[in-house]
Amino acid sequence: MPTAKQSAASRANSLKSTGPRTTAGKANSRFNAMKHGIHAQQQIMFTESADDLAELAAEYHELHSPADADERFFVDTMINNEWRLRRLRCVEADLWLATHNLFLEKNAEIEKADHGDAFTASGAAFERLQRIINSCERHYRNARKDLQAAQAARAEPLTAPQPEETTTASESPASFRTSPENVAAAAPVERDMPANALPDQADSRNSSAVS
Repeated sequence: MPTAKQSAASRANSLKSTGPRTTAGKANSRFNAMKHGIHAQQQIMFTESADDLAELAAEYHELHSPADADERFFVDTMINNEWRLRRLRCVEADLWLATHNLFLEKNAEIEKADHGDAFTASGAAFERLQRIINSCERHYRNARKDLQAAQAARAEPLTAPQPEETTTASESPASFRTSPENVAAAAPVERDMPANALPDQADSRNSSAVS
């Protein structure tokens, strides 16, 4: 388990990474995102383009600059769900066409069909499609929220905040007012002296004067 000093050094180093800056460097790194969970060959179907997916991934990685595996996972999740949403838009267009033709097949006496006719031919398919779209959008939002939280935690000051000093409340001025009780407590206490103490002292003073 890394120590607190090692974790702080890791966060400091991650802040220094800004990615490629030159046009050539960006061009060379456009497929780098494919090496981290987003594989072009496995994500491409039918008329989809691997270049389009690579550009989408490069745009997300350049925008969010993930600094570690966790942040990269959140970015890849966002890429994957946006790519699926693009595909689902094509699915919806194909579904409208398919249900349109299905309606005409079931109703040979009708020459033309509108959107309502197509929807009634297979409403369940549209409802299922919408559930998948909602799921992709929800996963996208969750991944973006987790990414923002992770980056905010990484951007926090490396040193822990010092606790605030607590100041004791000054005593009330009323506590310094003189009261009879305080005067009595502060007055010196006179101790009883032996009865012969004062005469002895007087005799000694008188003898000194005579001499």
